[in-house]
Amino acid sequence: MTLPDYFNNPEFAGHFKVMGVLRKWDPIGVICEDNQDEYDGYSVGFMRLLDAGGSVDDIVAEMREIVLDHMGMSSFDEPHARACATELAAFWRSWKDG
Repeated sequence: MTLPDYFNNPEFAGHFKVMGVLRKWDPIGVICEDNQDEYDGYSVGFMRLLDAGGSVDDIVAEMREIVLDHMGMSSFDEPHARACATELAAFWRSWKDG
């Protein structure tokens, strides 16, 4: 299978990484072989936050708001969210500086 040029363009590596980390974060536990795009709609907001220099704490706060306010969940796994936010922030800095 040949992928469209979009997937091979290094400019979009950041977007793919954000989507990948959001899938790893998976706060409601729905990511599976047949459902990979559940959180893709949040990726642009996280990219904007990262581009604006958002810290790990800012990313975690955004994740918390999504889980508690938008998804209506009653609990938030902060350690897991913080690990994902740390991965995002570290990647974004190195990717933008790179």
